[in-house]
Amino acid sequence: MLPKVANQLFHHTSRAVVSIQNQTGHTLRNVLQLQSSGPSTAVTGWGSSVSGGSSHSGPGPSKFHTSSRLHTTPTGSPLSATQVRERVEKLSAFRAPSQHRSQNLIGDASSDASQLVRSGFGTYATLISTLTDRDFENHEAVRRAEARLKRRRRAALNESAEEEEQRIASLRGDSHFASAFALFQTAAINPNSKFPLHIYNKLLRSCVIHSNADAALTVYAHLEKRSDIVPDAQIFISLIATFASSKDARGAESMFGKFKEASRLDSIEWSFDALRSDASAHVPLYSQRASQTAVWNEMLAAYFRCEQPSDALGLLEQMMDTPSGDVLKATDVPPPSSSTFSRAITGFCQLGDVPTALSWFERMVQQQDPASADPFEPVHVPRRPDQGAWTVMLDALADEGMVAELNRLFVRWLQVAPEDGIAVLSDHRDSVLAANLRFMDNRVDLGQAKALELLDFLSEYVLPWDTDNVHFTFQRETSRALCERLVMQYWKRQSPGHALDLAERIASRQLQVLHQGQAQETFDSSKTQWRIEGTRRFVVDLVTNMLKSTTSISLTHLLRLSAMLSDVGALHSATFSEACLNAYALQRNSPTLALSAREWEALLEVILAGDVDSAASLNTLVDDLLQHSVDITQFSEHAKGQLVRGLSSSDLNSVRLLAQLGEPFTSRLAELEQVQQSPALTSANSFETPSSWDETPATPVSSVNPYSSARIDSAHSHLVGEFFPGGNRSAVLTAYRRFQDGSENGIYPRPIVIARLISALGRLGETEKIRELYNTTQSVLGSLENPKQWQTSGWFLVEDHMIIGLAHAGDVEAAHVHRQRVIQQGGVPSADAYGALILNVKDTTDDTSNAMALYQESQAYGVVPNIFLYNTVISKLAKARKADFALHLFQDMKARNVQPTSVTYGAVIAACCRVGDAASAELLFQEMTSQPTFKPRVPPYNTMMQLYTHTKPDRERVLHYYTALREANVQPTAHTYKLLIDAYGCIEPIDIPAMEKTFLELVADRNVSVQGTHWAALINAWGCVQKDLDQVLAVFDSIATHSTTNPRGAPMPDAVVYEALINSLVTLRRMDLAPTYLERLQASGVHMTAYIANLLIKGYASAGEIERSREIFESLQDPQEGVAAPHNHAPHQNKPHPTSPVPANAPVFREPSTWEAMVRAELGNGERDRAVALLQRLQARMFPPAVYQRISGIMLDESVSPWASTDAAAPPSPSLS
Repeated sequence: MLPKVANQLFHHTSRAVVSIQNQTGHTLRNVLQLQSSGPSTAVTGWGSSVSGGSSHSGPGPSKFHTSSRLHTTPTGSPLSATQVRERVEKLSAFRAPSQHRSQNLIGDASSDASQLVRSGFGTYATLISTLTDRDFENHEAVRRAEARLKRRRRAALNESAEEEEQRIASLRGDSHFASAFALFQTAAINPNSKFPLHIYNKLLRSCVIHSNADAALTVYAHLEKRSDIVPDAQIFISLIATFASSKDARGAESMFGKFKEASRLDSIEWSFDALRSDASAHVPLYSQRASQTAVWNEMLAAYFRCEQPSDALGLLEQMMDTPSGDVLKATDVPPPSSSTFSRAITGFCQLGDVPTALSWFERMVQQQDPASADPFEPVHVPRRPDQGAWTVMLDALADEGMVAELNRLFVRWLQVAPEDGIAVLSDHRDSVLAANLRFMDNRVDLGQAKALELLDFLSEYVLPWDTDNVHFTFQRETSRALCERLVMQYWKRQSPGHALDLAERIASRQLQVLHQGQAQETFDSSKTQWRIEGTRRFVVDLVTNMLKSTTSISLTHLLRLSAMLSDVGALHSATFSEACLNAYALQRNSPTLALSAREWEALLEVILAGDVDSAASLNTLVDDLLQHSVDITQFSEHAKGQLVRGLSSSDLNSVRLLAQLGEPFTSRLAELEQVQQSPALTSANSFETPSSWDETPATPVSSVNPYSSARIDSAHSHLVGEFFPGGNRSAVLTAYRRFQDGSENGIYPRPIVIARLISALGRLGETEKIRELYNTTQSVLGSLENPKQWQTSGWFLVEDHMIIGLAHAGDVEAAHVHRQRVIQQGGVPSADAYGALILNVKDTTDDTSNAMALYQESQAYGVVPNIFLYNTVISKLAKARKADFALHLFQDMKARNVQPTSVTYGAVIAACCRVGDAASAELLFQEMTSQPTFKPRVPPYNTMMQLYTHTKPDRERVLHYYTALREANVQPTAHTYKLLIDAYGCIEPIDIPAMEKTFLELVADRNVSVQGTHWAALINAWGCVQKDLDQVLAVFDSIATHSTTNPRGAPMPDAVVYEALINSLVTLRRMDLAPTYLERLQASGVHMTAYIANLLIKGYASAGEIERSREIFESLQDPQEGVAAPHNHAPHQNKPHPTSPVPANAPVFREPSTWEAMVRAELGNGERDRAVALLQRLQARMFPPAVYQRISGIMLDESVSPWASTDAAAPPSPSLS
């Protein structure tokens, strides 16, 4: 008997171990490797000494071992019982719940049965628990998959049904319960086997799932024999449910009788699964009443499942007639609860008797008392249904196609749901939508009026329109598909206006929910992206279906679709663009062509997005804009930018038309052309090096003085190196003095300490100390001759830090000398060295190209970028509006597992903002703030505010980010206040009181000083927006005597204020006042900038005084070739005034924009020859190609371009080589 038991135990336990191993993967196989031992006198498997058979008797070891991939030949001693238990428990802990694993794995059965016996029943309890949990998880996965499949079929989404069905079949094919029950049976043979109560419950739970009444009786019989444990209510609930699932009413009644008997004998524990996580479970009276109610409810449901509704109603009558109150005796009949009535309604629906269920349900809906939050609270008088009852009833009506009753109940639910505290979920709305749409598809005789009435009902009542509720978003394919079908019903029923109205409302609500979810941090970046993609898919699919279903669509309707595509960031397909252009061609000659500004913008979007030649279509569009006197200034900033970009990149006629558009288009051309152009990268080897540095050692070996008697001392290295890391100025200078003291005695620190000191001194700007340190270091390197590689590595280390130190000190040319030396000697500068070089590329005419040349060189030499290098190059790209490359590097750094910092996020957000990519900027901002290491800094907040102030004006979003800034306890800067003033003073609707209030808040803020940018913002609002010259002059005149103006500080008004004032005079065509204020500028000691000169050139030219424009232009000077013009950049964006202001009589140097302003002035006055002469002078200045192309592009018009003509009398063209 004993060998047989042992073999059964061994066989089934091996199966159990294999089953669990299959769920947890190969790694966990190594956790539980129950190796067989050598000969043992304990109970073993086939061929053991106990069985008495030969070594080949029985099925043989091949049954368990030959196919095992984990088979090993054991050599050690048997595992102890404790070790076996530990490994099983580890395996159970590692098992990933709700993760389906294939059964096509052959497990390791090389376990010694004796070890399993000795391990005790705790091991089997763990195995059974794990297997039954997995069985339940599979059951739940099947239930969810079937519900999902049902929802998809209701929505007529059948394309992935086969895949879902295969998944369900695979889950059902798992045999976890069979293994668990076999283990239980084998262990139960032992009369001393004792399992905890939860093991019986888990086994019976699986019996319900598999409708296995025989197994349930076996488990209960084993429990019943135990005198040391009593069943709980869940045991009887599972027993009743098991027989009910087999439609065995007598068996269920028998189990119900056993429950009553156990209650009478007080041999029951009052708890069950649904109660265990409830705090009320710890209150004995409540748990007893709830447990009794749950068992009676299960018997009620069992009668319905066994198709005996009369017995179910008889049981319900007993519960309703019971005299028991809130306190029950163990033998009392419990009163019904809300869950009792829900089970009754569910039972009628399962029987297919939906009318009876509806009758019961409607009587409950008419009750005055709201649904109870506690499903087991006794209610002698029915209350309104709970959420479970609503769900069952609506689903049943939807499946039966009873749409009139369904719609009536749904409206009633919307009315009572807030009072009852019940949420109407997306699934409920999907169910109602699907049933109504199916009804409309099947009722071909449905009249137009009735159909539209039904569609209006669905639109207004079933679709959610509030944005506080973040449910019903389009990451759910079912909801999206149903909304598409709803819109198409309007469309197919010849009501396109209603269709488009609804589509626009739906798309707008989806976008608003996205903003709301981001603001409340309900969605993370990935969830937001799914919802954005779902919304795009909704609009794109609608457009596709509408084009397929209709041969001709009006231009107005097409443009509304185009606007929707743009709103959600979707591309225009070639088919759609062609349809729009065809409709436009048919209607443009019609006298009824009256489009809104929004529709003109949509038409522009279509033209520029098309694959066909957009130049001709764009010319036609501009002709129509002029012919119909369209106020182009009402276009959005995005549309203005698109128009100018399109014209400047298309044919000659488009460029000629640009001149007719006036402001703001002509002044925006230069900026937008600069964005379009990609300047050629400058070679990193093109940097010039000063001759003064050619005397320093050039090689790591030959230039080192070998005579040196320098001694490197470890203690001295520690003393000098105390400043690192993070030492302040005092600590660094102290380290330098210590270095000097040691060098006088021939004692030096290690090269790494010297190198760090060089770069630290560079950050302090101590160039002379760097040179002294570098020259002295050669003696140190000479002392490292043995071994030679120490000298070489030390030389490269010092050279690398010389690059870093000199770059930070501002001597970039000298830094490049050391960069070239490192490369010439076969080395590569570090990522920090390249980062320092890139960071300090400035004051050139092409900073970005030079910076990118360095970055590309670093990558060509295989330098692995660190966070500093990434941050510097991304920042340079952001300033140059090269967002695509910046985002590419941002993704690259994350792929390399380099963690972005707030600086990184700030730079890449700025790059997106500079090109108007608001969606990417929003997502990146949210991603940044969700990082666990995020430390709020003001630049990203200011950047987002600036995006919605100047690039995509939206005051609500400006204030959103300002509020976020304050909530993050970040101190606003001067630039923050400047943006707020612009937001109130320049974005419609203008709010002058709020603008003035913001200025007063700035004045009151002791942490921020009032700067010229703030006064300039006020002047701009009054002058360029409000067109109020008196107020402009009043503000300007008040600055000098304002309480915030320091009479001993820098002159105020400063150049920025004068620039705003002159701009207002130009806008208001009051150039007669300009000389007066120019005199005041000179008298106040303020240095004029090229930007003020640009405005004067423009203003005088517009007033017909071209000679004055020329005088101003010629009074300016040119900077050194290749060097950016100095003294023109006043302290914008919170940059402090320089400590030594520029003298008022210092030269004013021309900017590229100055040349452009003068070329435009000459062309505007018909002076083509003079414009050509200016271009020749410009080309001689050796500006970057992009700058010259941008300015010379103004001339690319047949009517003004002398070199475009073939006339022999035309003047010669300037050389373009």
